[in-house]
Amino acid sequence: MRDGAAVIFLRDGYAGASVDDITRAAGVSKATLYSYFPDKSLMFSAAIRAEIDNAFRKSPFDKCRNGHPADILPKVLTELADWAAAKPRLRLLRIITAEGVRFPQAAAAYQAAIGDRIINPLETQIKTWIDRGQINIHDSDHSARQLVAMVTGRVQQHAMLTGSEFTKEQLSTFAQAAADLFLCGHAVTDEQAV
Repeated sequence: MRDGAAVIFLRDGYAGASVDDITRAAGVSKATLYSYFPDKSLMFSAAIRAEIDNAFRKSPFDKCRNGHPADILPKVLTELADWAAAKPRLRLLRIITAEGVRFPQAAAAYQAAIGDRIINPLETQIKTWIDRGQINIHDSDHSARQLVAMVTGRVQQHAMLTGSEFTKEQLSTFAQAAADLFLCGHAVTDEQAV
């Protein structure tokens, strides 16, 4: 039922979603729908919460990575860019943004998921590189947040404002640029390694 409601909310927004469309998409009667969700706002909250859980079920950082940051970081950030550019993620971000004032708990849940499933794993990876002496000691939380903002912001803002899609090569180029900038500021130089 939530999946059917989510399809309609993501397509039409909160105000544009009709209960008739939701019941058709969910394959239930209005009576059944209202027995579970007596109010449209409760229906929206449950549907969006399920979409957030689904969007962050598989994180771009799920795989453990060993190796030098110059080799690993561009790959990790390319996966992040690809994840962020996927249509389901863009639709979810669009509705969260549009309804953030009316449904602040949905916006907070989305932000918490970004932290738990995207920023924290990247910070852990950066700390590993620091511990190995491959990256200079610095605020790893701050740099993880900056990297995520650079990559997702570049990809999602353009896609949401223009409706256009990026090629895999473009996503890789954006990721490489963000990795290069990070490494320029934090990689251990040959002089430091000696």
